[in-house]
Amino acid sequence: MVEIPNLGDFKFQRQDIESIMPHQDPFLFLDAADVEGAQATGIYQIRGDESFLEGHFKHQPVFPASILLEALGQLGVFSLLKGPHEKLETTPDPKSVYFTSCDGVRCHRICKPGDVLEMEINVKRIRHPMFTFSGCTRIGEDRVAVVEQITLLFDYIKGD
Repeated sequence: MVEIPNLGDFKFQRQDIESIMPHQDPFLFLDAADVEGAQATGIYQIRGDESFLEGHFKHQPVFPASILLEALGQLGVFSLLKGPHEKLETTPDPKSVYFTSCDGVRCHRICKPGDVLEMEINVKRIRHPMFTFSGCTRIGEDRVAVVEQITLLFDYIKGD
């Protein structure tokens, strides 16, 4: 297995992320993350033991493009929950964040076990109940996927 590079450069490690996110293992695709204002960065190493790789594809595992979008979406959820974002009225409820749409998706390369996905999202708009951002994924210098817009629905913690 390839070692994840520069893990110490990220403020939030896997256990920090697990304590905040509604997503959990085996469906959590963030190993480390950072949030700086309207931008968030994160990484995920494709380990090769993810169950969906057994059938995608036989004898030649390829990380599904839909899971690449999920990973970017999860980085967006983490950004929303960890903020701070001046447009938020109060604390978002982790149990109320749901994926609603994505537009302008382009995939440029396949990903395989051992690859380290380097993700970046940029907040475009926050207006309750929607959180909208753009994002991209790279492996080193190679562009993997670009998403013009992902939209999440969310609500606030009741009584906050």
